[in-house]
Amino acid sequence: MKDTDRDLVLRRNIAASPAQIWKAWTTPRYLRQWFTPAPVKTVEAVIDPVPGGRFYTVMEMPDGTRQASEGCILLAEPHSRLVFTDGLTEGFRPTDGAFMTASIVLRPARGGTLYSAHVLHKSTKDRDAHDAMGFEEGWGKALSQLEALAQTIRN
Repeated sequence: MKDTDRDLVLRRNIAASPAQIWKAWTTPRYLRQWFTPAPVKTVEAVIDPVPGGRFYTVMEMPDGTRQASEGCILLAEPHSRLVFTDGLTEGFRPTDGAFMTASIVLRPARGGTLYSAHVLHKSTKDRDAHDAMGFEEGWGKALSQLEALAQTIRN
């Protein structure tokens, strides 16, 4: 299952419960607050956390340009696992330009949650491009934003 030549991984212990993190991931008003690393903003978010559900975001760059991302939820196990892709849209309809599939796993851990993001790419070229865009720094900063927000959410 693991293909380390084409995957990127981010793991961290988070001082929030799996339930809090799940709400931050699956509630659009929360997702908009943390999903992109500042100063980039998420200005639109739609997520239907069921298999085949829509996952749509619009990022706004500091210069005002916007970038939309359309995807599909593949698997949603509340408080435990969320898998989504940009290779499909709502209802499992294929897209023209698949880039990645991400699996977010939440495991209870001492003081909170072990958070694992495993991002699969179709080629090493795509993996390298994602890494060059600042995967570790960008996803890491967004994860810190997620942690800060999740700590304020009631279970």
